[in-house]
Amino acid sequence: MPMSVLQIRIEEDLKKQVSDLFESLGMDIPTAVRIFFKRALVENGIPFEVKGTPPTYKGHDLLYYLNEAQKQAREHGVDNLSEEEIEAEIKAARAERKKRLGRNG
Repeated sequence: MPMSVLQIRIEEDLKKQVSDLFESLGMDIPTAVRIFFKRALVENGIPFEVKGTPPTYKGHDLLYYLNEAQKQAREHGVDNLSEEEIEAEIKAARAERKKRLGRNG
């Protein structure tokens, strides 16, 4: 298969660090780049998570709070509830709260 040359510009320190890392893994930078490209084709995208600056809402890190909510849902075993189940949980919690407060609806 014909080969092509790819040139990139990176900071010298970064090049040294990745070169040392890849050497410790038994490969050079071109081999690591080829592995990255091949894996990107298999994944049909970047083969690892790429994060940007998380969105903010009223000065709070919205992404952080969404991740925390997901984590808590997993910890409490409610991360796979359907919309109907969620609504039933909310209705039951409201009924229990009213009962505790001595209200009748």
